[in-house]
Amino acid sequence: MAQAIAAEMEADRFGVAAMYLIGSSKNARAGPASDIDLLVHFRGTPAQRTELRSWLEEWSRLLARVNLERTGCPSDGLLDVHIITDADIGARTSYAVRIAAATDAALSLPLGRSGDSEYTHRRER
Repeated sequence: MAQAIAAEMEADRFGVAAMYLIGSSKNARAGPASDIDLLVHFRGTPAQRTELRSWLEEWSRLLARVNLERTGCPSDGLLDVHIITDADIGARTSYAVRIAAATDAALSLPLGRSGDSEYTHRRER
């Protein structure tokens, strides 16, 4: 699902430079109650950040409903999103250290652009 979210990401619209997967989902250790940990490299405006958070919260609630139907595990949301900036990456603070970590590095996810993703095209067929 992380790949689908990234593929649907309109990076220019939301001011997103990159998206990464970390945690148990990346390491194939996720269970029915696990969340999906995403790092979002953000370079946008405050308005774009607000819109991005809303968009990701919609995904989070949708995934929680699907997970509840499939596993019976309730959740308020399934995404755990960590927004990082160029300053975070430069200073290697917070979750930004995971991007180029020597061990257990974040997995880069290909972003869609302007709704022109392969995932979108497959879904429309």
